[in-house]
Amino acid sequence: MAGTESSGIISEQKSAAAVQQDAELAAVKAAFPNRCRVISNSGKFSNVVTLQPENLDATIKFHLPASYPSVAPEISIRSESITKPNIADIEEFLKSKAQTLLGQEMLLSLTNDAQGKFYEVGLRPGKTSIVDSHTYLGKKPVKKRPKRKPKSEDEKDENEKLPPMKTADDVVKRIIWDENLDKDDFVVGYIDRFRGLMEKYFSAFSWEDLSAVDYDVLAVPKHRIQYFSYKGVKVWDKPRRVDNVFGSASGTKTIDVVIRELEQEQSTGQQAVGVESNLKNQREEDEESYSSSDDDDDDGIVVTIGGAAGSVSTSQSSIGRSSSNTESAMDVDSVEKQAPGYDPYWQDKLRPNYFLCVRITNEKIRDQIGNVQDHLMEVEPLFGECCIPGAALHLTLCTVGLDTAEQLQECMSALNKAKQELAAGLPKSTLKFHGVSNFYNRVIYAKVQYEKDFIDFHNLLKQVLSQAGVQVRDGYDFVPHVTVMKTTRPVSRLRGTKNISPKVYEKFLEMEFGEQKVEGIYLCSMGDERRDDGFYLTPTELHFPPN
Repeated sequence: MAGTESSGIISEQKSAAAVQQDAELAAVKAAFPNRCRVISNSGKFSNVVTLQPENLDATIKFHLPASYPSVAPEISIRSESITKPNIADIEEFLKSKAQTLLGQEMLLSLTNDAQGKFYEVGLRPGKTSIVDSHTYLGKKPVKKRPKRKPKSEDEKDENEKLPPMKTADDVVKRIIWDENLDKDDFVVGYIDRFRGLMEKYFSAFSWEDLSAVDYDVLAVPKHRIQYFSYKGVKVWDKPRRVDNVFGSASGTKTIDVVIRELEQEQSTGQQAVGVESNLKNQREEDEESYSSSDDDDDDGIVVTIGGAAGSVSTSQSSIGRSSSNTESAMDVDSVEKQAPGYDPYWQDKLRPNYFLCVRITNEKIRDQIGNVQDHLMEVEPLFGECCIPGAALHLTLCTVGLDTAEQLQECMSALNKAKQELAAGLPKSTLKFHGVSNFYNRVIYAKVQYEKDFIDFHNLLKQVLSQAGVQVRDGYDFVPHVTVMKTTRPVSRLRGTKNISPKVYEKFLEMEFGEQKVEGIYLCSMGDERRDDGFYLTPTELHFPPN
């Protein structure tokens, strides 16, 4: 009887501790909206709490044992803007402070103390960098200038009257409707309400009316657009009142002049004839070298500007190959740079070269997708070169840049260290594949129906990678899908068009493909090589037991 009573008391104590944790976590989430993530039942911990103070390049992670707050949490800090010795000092300070708060709610108190220590070592709130997602530090507040007395009419200078400037909406319409402008050449800089100044490719956005777009489509109000750039050159800049698209305001050029000047620079540097046509052909060949018919560059349209200095050659898509292959790749790269029409703008973009995915293992889904592909090849035999083989079918979770063997090793290590945490966040719901759609009439894919726990898992994975310093190089907002086929440039040239008519797959618009559980994560190389079973080369894989 005594043993039974003792067991009941322990159970009640655990229940009370769990209730206390839930109440404290609710308060923490309310204090850090959109900047707090909680993973429950992660290995030996009942909860893992990750907090990111607003506008600071730092994250604080609390690992709460089941007996918390009677036992102090494990505390770790990550920041690219604080030295490792300072991080270690702050962690030791917080652990010491936690011992004095045993039995009490302590997360908010410890977080406030951490922010105070951040300020002591020089970390200050700042704007998010569009280059490396870090923070500009030490930026002094702008002092307000005293108001000047208004000038009389006689004192006013004509130069003080600012000329009208074309709006962002005008630029958007020009890029959409001007046949001489390639949408993929333009980047949009805009203000994100949570992350500050961001930039994405023009083609990544839906430019329909905001009230008409779906929740999972990337759209931005026009008033948040700060600039447009063409091949790295800003051609419209709202804060500086520069318009080199139409030539209004402070701008003295039009976009045609900008394009012509860039082409002349290419011609001067390369001593080439017919630069315009050569540039176009070289650009297409460069893009094609990154994308075989079943590479993971699913959309085949836009790549992301990377977050680190340097460049990735077309031969670096698979890190860690033999030294002889590396030397051969360097030789090919040097030859390409000497070729007429070589465009360093396209060559120097930091593209993703690895991706993480869920492999499609359900044979029913593979068979159904095979039926769609058979129909496409009946309509157009050339599509056979564009279809994704059944053994390579997958759902991409994110794309990353691993440009050295060290970066690849760090990514693999981060994934394996976080395996328990990822297993705890694994979606319990299944993914349902229903219907067919397209990206820009160039990629045909099977649509995915999913629950919120899958999006939470996707966000957790990206958080694990970011905290480990892995460069996530996603060009689009996350739209879960499985690519059925995508047009390649050689096939597009033979067909005379890169577009696929929706009529060729309209009979499959409501097709049921089947269901797939998330049972593992694969880190895959975007190179051309394949394993013996037809899947991508996988430096590491995480497999989870059925939940």
